Amino acid sequence: MDNQDYFSTVRNQLDSIILAKQRLRELDVIRSERLVGEIGEWLAETIFGGKRVKSTSQKGYDIIRGELRVQVKTHAKGDENNARWTEFKYEMGQFDEFLIIVMSKELKLKEVYKIPEKIVFTKIDETKKQRVVNWDDHSAYSIKLIDLPNQELVKLFC
Repeated sequence: MDNQDYFSTVRNQLDSIILAKQRLRELDVIRSERLVGEIGEWLAETIFGGKRVKSTSQKGYDIIRGELRVQVKTHAKGDENNARWTEFKYEMGQFDEFLIIVMSKELKLKEVYKIPEKIVFTKIDETKKQRVVNWDDHSAYSIKLIDLPNQELVKLFC
């Protein structure tokens, strides 16, 4: 493939991404340029119920489900990425539930953690330079994909 063909192929593939993002906006799946995060918030809203907050930059939480404020963090993990943690920049009282959605690079569900606020804060190591939620420290709050609500949707993402 010569340079011109290569460049044309790259441009065509980027145009496909742009068209897909435009259609996902029309379907109200994404609302900003944070593609993976937006997909995760949509999945959380669709699987567990509730409603995404209007602002995509809402501080502390992303979804309201009844009286619960849910903070959603989403990861799309490459095959060689073995990191099992989520950056944590929150203070007590900003959310009620911390939801971690882990997907593959193909955006297939791999793991879901639904952790109450109190539990998250008891396991944060404040002595470290970076505050993180270690997934392995929260295995009791991992939900098997087969046990998630809305299996009709979940099966499409497995």
